[in-house]
Amino acid sequence: MFINIFKAFCFRFKQQALKYGDELLGAKKRVNSQITGFRGKGLRTLFLIIFLSMLLSVLNLLFGWSSRESIPGFLQPYSDIILSVNPYLIYVQSMLVLALGYLIVNSFSNAVYAYVLRLTDHSTAATIKTIVWTTGIAILLIAVTSMLSAGPWTALTVGSFGGLVVGFATQTVLSHFIAGIFIILTRPFKFGDVITIAGQTGIVKEIKIMHLTLETEDGSREILIPNGMVFTQIILKMKGNRKQLCKLAN
Repeated sequence: MFINIFKAFCFRFKQQALKYGDELLGAKKRVNSQITGFRGKGLRTLFLIIFLSMLLSVLNLLFGWSSRESIPGFLQPYSDIILSVNPYLIYVQSMLVLALGYLIVNSFSNAVYAYVLRLTDHSTAATIKTIVWTTGIAILLIAVTSMLSAGPWTALTVGSFGGLVVGFATQTVLSHFIAGIFIILTRPFKFGDVITIAGQTGIVKEIKIMHLTLETEDGSREILIPNGMVFTQIILKMKGNRKQLCKLAN
């Protein structure tokens, strides 16, 4: 009887050990996949930037001459073609910047998503990706506008005015968003830590881009604290039987 009980116990222990090992292996594979994805997307972004720079330089070298006298000797046999293409060169370059720039913004935002996903949850990473993508598209449009207009100041003036209006309208939201990014990157606390912020004590449940979610120790309530407040408050962090006092900002 005791032998059967012992065998059953050993079998159960073996199953739990195998299950735990599979979970660890799966977690390791996910982390490795995220790291590989981040590196791959980062390298793709770098390649696209280099390719765009080289392409613009080659086009400028071949067709960036406005007079027959300024054309180098090795290009003189093609001077008629060069002079006919030159007036449209800026439009060709603008189209290339717009097309490849769009790919660069997409690739870069995906790389940011893959990196942030290693530090936080999917929803937060997706939010940061959207913000990065929107900012990148805005910069791309300003760059293309400056190429087609009289100069960069026209595009920058339009962009600055629009940014000023949006900034005043979303000042509080932006402060929470920026604070959330710094909290995610600096990691002053992690999931499962018991902390006290602004008189509220709880277990760190979620770190989102706009707010921090604490859960009371009995699990009966959730406390949502805006990240702007988290970033400017003194945090009392429980560490084992000790208390660690840390201040994020003054």
